[in-house]
Amino acid sequence: MPPPAFRASQPGSIALLTFMVALNQMSMGLYLPSMPAMAETLATTVGQVQLTLTMFVAGFAVSQLVWGPVADRFGRRPTLLIGLVFFTVASVACALATTVEQLIVYRFIQAIGACAGQVVARSVVRDTTEGAESAKVMSYIALAMSLSPAVTPSIGGQLHALFGWRSNFALLAVVGLVLAAIAVARLPETTRRKVPDALHLVPMLRNYASLLRDRSFLGYILVIGGMFGCLMAYQTGSPFVLMVELGWSPQAYGLLILFNVFGFLSGSFTATRVAPRLGIRRTVRLGSIAVLASGLPLLVLPIIGHLSTVGVIAPMMLFLFGMGLGMPSAMAGTLQGFPYIAGSASALMGFAQMGVGVLASLAVSRIEGDHHLILGIVFAACGALCFLAQAFVLPRPTAAS
Repeated sequence: MPPPAFRASQPGSIALLTFMVALNQMSMGLYLPSMPAMAETLATTVGQVQLTLTMFVAGFAVSQLVWGPVADRFGRRPTLLIGLVFFTVASVACALATTVEQLIVYRFIQAIGACAGQVVARSVVRDTTEGAESAKVMSYIALAMSLSPAVTPSIGGQLHALFGWRSNFALLAVVGLVLAAIAVARLPETTRRKVPDALHLVPMLRNYASLLRDRSFLGYILVIGGMFGCLMAYQTGSPFVLMVELGWSPQAYGLLILFNVFGFLSGSFTATRVAPRLGIRRTVRLGSIAVLASGLPLLVLPIIGHLSTVGVIAPMMLFLFGMGLGMPSAMAGTLQGFPYIAGSASALMGFAQMGVGVLASLAVSRIEGDHHLILGIVFAACGALCFLAQAFVLPRPTAAS
């Protein structure tokens, strides 16, 4: 059993786990307002700068399949500390990069390190909590995942105005160092038993296959993937729609994104009221409906030739309401029933989430044409995936779910 002095539901533990998860979104959201300026400074194209985001997501997706079994084999604590070393060193390298090619490589390595934080955080929650307590902690983790991309661009915009785009990566390096120090001081090993063959290929594949055969697990990870695909499509395309096509400054872009905070907080507040009464499955359904509805105006408005700030921000507020409502329950539903391969379950969930995000980001950055229209098409497609997964893959809700 885990040490009695540490539980994921304690306030200090929640703060540590939340920042571990937020490394991912901080690394993606902080430098969004700087993207157009980065293209100019590094003498490269918009698509190449967008690729730094896509490759981060790709590195995050692939490395989850490794970090999960590593955490099951060697324990949560050493896995986290190794990951934070990768993250901090790569963040410093990003701040010093002189070409976009260097930045793309360093961002991939940075993602590998950030990924360890997310995999370990979810595994620690599963190690030390159960049932409703686990869902409560997962709601804070979902808050970090979804609220940080709404908040960090405003911080990044101000840093860009004061010190330039490289300061965003310098801040990430400092965050990595601080988290490593706190983890050394406060985080004990929480795994209940290590799995000696977790890194052996056949058992690893067997664990992943058993997870994918579970209909509930598959349905929930597709819902999570669809939601994250919408988020990544927006993060990749919105800097150029709002700053290049609509003329907002980096500082103003960061402040505009703060409107999305209201949408997410409303969804999270609603989830705390309705989830205990409706159960996980029905709450996920409501969140998926809101996500699907948010994609319609983002698709229709560019088709009819209407481009406005409200037409971009308002649908995102609705999307983040749906994400705040459905994501915590989907995450809790995914990790139910797999106590001894929690690291592998967390890793596969994250791989699906980030995998769809990679495809969405790649589509927005690589397809030539109207940024607004491409953003709308990719966003709507991911919203449809989210809705269809909960409608046709998840089992029908029971009185207990």
